[in-house]
Amino acid sequence: MAVGRGRFGPTLLAWTDATLSPALDPEVIRPFGERQVQRYASLSAERAQRFLTGRSLLACVIGELTDEPDLELTATCERCGAEHGRPRLVHAAVAVSVSYAGDMVAVAAVDLARAGAVGVDIERMPHDGVHGRLSELAPLFAPASPPDIAGWTLLEAALKADGRGVTVSLEHVEVGPAGSGSLPGAGAVRLPGRSDIVDAALLPGPDGFVLSAAVAPSAGAHSPH
Repeated sequence: MAVGRGRFGPTLLAWTDATLSPALDPEVIRPFGERQVQRYASLSAERAQRFLTGRSLLACVIGELTDEPDLELTATCERCGAEHGRPRLVHAAVAVSVSYAGDMVAVAAVDLARAGAVGVDIERMPHDGVHGRLSELAPLFAPASPPDIAGWTLLEAALKADGRGVTVSLEHVEVGPAGSGSLPGAGAVRLPGRSDIVDAALLPGPDGFVLSAAVAPSAGAHSPH
């Protein structure tokens, strides 16, 4: 499997095109637990291949951060209880995140000793480039203007690290120029209902895509004043 990789501060990232991957053994799912096996079995062929590719990438980056052999993973949605929420490892002290853009799959992982959570977002580059406004997102940000694709991936990564996703009132999200320093080149994302900041940065990724990652501080950490 042709995999792109990067390390940015405490965050490990990997990405690949699921359609270019050789057929993966479904047993790659087994270490993540029975709920993940059941979810894989419920997916259509195309979605199953993307899911399997993402879990395979996760196994690789997690293995670089921990020797814990039990990779049981839960992705229980906090709103409906289905297995499509934020992925969380039950035993290993590693935070993870997964993002899909068509057949492109990106994952991120961080040692929980260095950050409380991680988020990754990957989006296909639009025809008008990285700074083209996403007019279809206007209702989510009204009365403010919608972001460009770069700003949207930053927000998506930050919302994944936060854990609440788009249930956050996006018109009240603030993005500052300088984060805490936990992620190189990151800006500070302030989310309503959260006292600390989430660091989010645009990162080098696969050609034709925009990639961002975000890290949230560990519990008890304080934001800089």
